[in-house]
Order: sequence, then C-alpha cells, then structure tokens
Amino acid sequence: MKYLILFLLIIVNFPARTNNSMETKEYIYVGTYTQEGEAGIYVYKFDRDTGKLTLVQEVGGMESPSYLEINPSGKYLYSVNGNSVVPDKKWGSVSSYSIDQATGKISHMNDQPAQGAGPCHINIDSKGRMVFVSNYSSGSIVAFPVQKDGGLGAATDVRQHAGSSINESRQKGPHVHNCIVSPDDKFIYVSDLGIDRVVVYAIDYKNKKLEAHPSSDGNVEAGSGPRHFCIDGKNRFGYVINELSSTVTAYKIDKETGALDPIQTISTVPEGFSEVNYCADIHIDPSGRYLYGSNRGHNSLAIFRIDENSGKLTLVGHESTYGEWPRNFLIHPEGEYIFVANQNSDNIVIYRRDVQSGLLSKIEEEIEVHKPVCLKILQIQ
Repeated sequence: MKYLILFLLIIVNFPARTNNSMETKEYIYVGTYTQEGEAGIYVYKFDRDTGKLTLVQEVGGMESPSYLEINPSGKYLYSVNGNSVVPDKKWGSVSSYSIDQATGKISHMNDQPAQGAGPCHINIDSKGRMVFVSNYSSGSIVAFPVQKDGGLGAATDVRQHAGSSINESRQKGPHVHNCIVSPDDKFIYVSDLGIDRVVVYAIDYKNKKLEAHPSSDGNVEAGSGPRHFCIDGKNRFGYVINELSSTVTAYKIDKETGALDPIQTISTVPEGFSEVNYCADIHIDPSGRYLYGSNRGHNSLAIFRIDENSGKLTLVGHESTYGEWPRNFLIHPEGEYIFVANQNSDNIVIYRRDVQSGLLSKIEEEIEVHKPVCLKILQIQ
C-alpha cells in the first residue's frame, strides 16, 4: 500500500508534459528571384492542422538565392545565388546559414564561389558530408565539403560537361540543371538539359571527388532537355522530367553500378494539348506510389501512379496550380500536403493531398511572395 501512495505522490508532483513541449515545429523555407533591395529567402511557420503559413523571417543580402537545401542534421541551410563573391569572375555563389532550433530563423555563416555561372540547384548526401551544386550556364557540377561547423569549404571538384543537342536555341552547349544523390549515397545523378543526358558519378567521400561512370549514364530522346531527376525510396527506379519535350523518362537503376536503363517515356500534358509548355520539377510521394511533375504553360501538376513491380507510370490526372509558371513544389514528409511555387504569378498555393488516390484539393490559404522558386521544409522536435 505504501508503494502505491508513493507512486501517486510522484505522479501528482511531477510536472505535466504539455502538448507544446511535444509539438513538432515545421518551417517552410522559400528561395526566390530577387530585384534590387528585396529579401531573398523567406521563412514561414507551418500549422499542419490548419494548413496555414505564418511569416517568421525575411532574409536579404544575396542576389536571387533561388534554390535551397537543408542539412540532414536540420541545423544548417544552403542556397545558390546569382551574385559573385569573386570580383574578377562572373560566377554565382553558394551560401551557408545556421538554423535557430527554437524559432526556425536563419543566420548567415559563409559564402563560396560556385566555380561557374548560373548556379540553379543544390543537393547534399544523407549524412551531410558534401554539397553538390549545378551550374546551368557553365554546364558544370561542383562538389563542396561541409565543415564541422556546418559551413561550406572551398570546392574540391569541378566536373565540366561538354557537348550539345538538336535544339539550337537551348542546347548549343551543356546546361547542368539538377543533381540528386542516390538513397545509398553511392552515386549522384546529374541532369544536363543541354546534352540530353543524365550523367552518373560515383562519390568519393574520402577525397571529396566525383568519378565519372559514362557507361551508366541515362540518355533521353534528342531535344528532350532533361531537367530534374528523382529516385524512389528503395533505389530501384529513377525518373527525369524533360523540360523541352514535356515528358517523363523512367529508368530501372542498377544499385551496384548506378546504371540507368530506360523503361518508359510518358507525356506530362493532356492529349491534344498543343500550346507552349516547359516542365520543371518532379517528386515522388512518401509512400512511393505516386509521382508528380510540374508543367509551366499548362500550369498544372501531372499526377502519375507508379507500378510497384515495373516502375512504369500511369497518368492519374492533372491539377491546376492556380497560378503561372509552377517552378518548384514540395510534398510534405507525411504526404498530407503539397505546396506549389508559382514563379510568374508571385504566389504559393497549398493543397491537401488524398494519400490513397494521390489527388489534390486546394485549400483557401495562399501566400504572396515575389518570384518564388524553391520550397524546403524542416521539422524540429
């Protein structure tokens, strides 16, 4: 009996754990194209129950911090920028920021030259060891080591692509648009719009270098313009969205060599659509059952079902983006929401997502941001 009384006394006097202390805080980081004097990165707190975004911070100081990446630790954020930090070079730059775990706000840490012009995408391995930058105008992929303090060290490898393809206005030379590290961290897949190829490199973490694997590269039909790449969570299938042909090409992945074996190419626009359209972004939902791709011109998200065994795609439908030029979009880690950045109409649209059907329903909440380009989410316990 005395033990029961003691237990009850402990329970009564022990401070209760409130819901707030257990709350997972969620922040959305928005990269943009800027005009002089504008902020470039916007931080919003996200309420998962209501779908509401509340502005927390506006960060200036860099020109067009367009694409963002978050360190897997959740403590650092990286951006690619249009301005040069080397006076005699017309290069872009890369910046690192620390993230306040209490507020989600960011503080600038350091900058590095991007070693090329027009940096447009940035990615990081799952352990936060190396950051990889895609230079569109120069047609190069660059590796940067992550320092112990989360900042970026000087570039350790620059891989310059060469070649061209059949679209004379867009493919006179290489244009690296995107780079994605494989789920097992062994390879990086680099989409080059200018040479119609997804270039495969093995990652050498010890020497901070990239090793080309040309026999593993994935080709697309000439003139397609591969833009962004994504990989299913089991590292079995890869998908590239082709900007110039409005298609998605699916590949089977060889986990040992990283090789890409094409298995399907499918349109992202409705049958009979003949107006101008340029694809942009591509993502797979957390369940691995649905793939989404953005259409700029048709101004929609194309929704595909993924066959679990073959990796092939079946079109489910299209959802309007309620804005112009959907540059980038974000699928919530729990799969419940999708956020779309409409670059030319200056708005971010939010949808609730049916996790069973993959279909979307727009909610009333909508955010006005000048030229939104990239959306990233951070969950903090």
